[in-house]
Amino acid sequence: MTKEDFRNWLVKKIETQQKLTIGASAAMAVLGLLAFVVQGGILYWLVSFGYGRTTGAMVILGLFGGMGVFTFLTAPGKLRDGEFEANTPDGSITVRVAPTMSAAWTFAMGSLESDQSWPERIFGLLMLVPRLIWTAWYMYGRIEQVRQIDINACAAVLRLLFKKSEKVSVETIAEKRSGTDLTKTLREVSLIDGVVFLTKRDVGISIAPRLSEDLAKWREKLGESSEAPSSPFAD
Repeated sequence: MTKEDFRNWLVKKIETQQKLTIGASAAMAVLGLLAFVVQGGILYWLVSFGYGRTTGAMVILGLFGGMGVFTFLTAPGKLRDGEFEANTPDGSITVRVAPTMSAAWTFAMGSLESDQSWPERIFGLLMLVPRLIWTAWYMYGRIEQVRQIDINACAAVLRLLFKKSEKVSVETIAEKRSGTDLTKTLREVSLIDGVVFLTKRDVGISIAPRLSEDLAKWREKLGESSEAPSSPFAD
């Protein structure tokens, strides 16, 4: 598999991921709207039944407006890049790791712990609307981040990961990719689904099986045997 073939695979992979991110953003927005209609409709009916329509509308606007402001103030602190210090030949750098798609969905849907009290469950259910809307907005911003991934820089790091077939430390990557804006490149690599950052002891990166399987399927399309060496460094 040539380096150009590998880059073409990565381009296709990122295009697919961009579409999935668009779909996730749209799905969260739709679910948030539906949740608002259902929850808001029920609360409006209950309040307006006893206190009138005007009071019902004011309660809905005040409740969801307050929860929305609270969510937009606190959510950035909960769904943010992880930051880890890593050593390189040129000194220590801060590695920023973007939250995974599953982490975004987990935040949007809220805690599913069974030991929650009833007040906690009710509050969590009501917060579903602002969480979904905020996360949809967050994922919308991520679409552009995925689109702007530097293919050549990220492909070079991924080739190294596939060649090693095990955890590769940031220090090793820095040695192999001297002159690269490593902080920027690793942040972009973290956006790619199937790349796993391991942060115990020294910070390193590994490849999830699903990413290896995706590359194997691409190689089959190129007519390469699945028994062939997996290193994409061959020219």
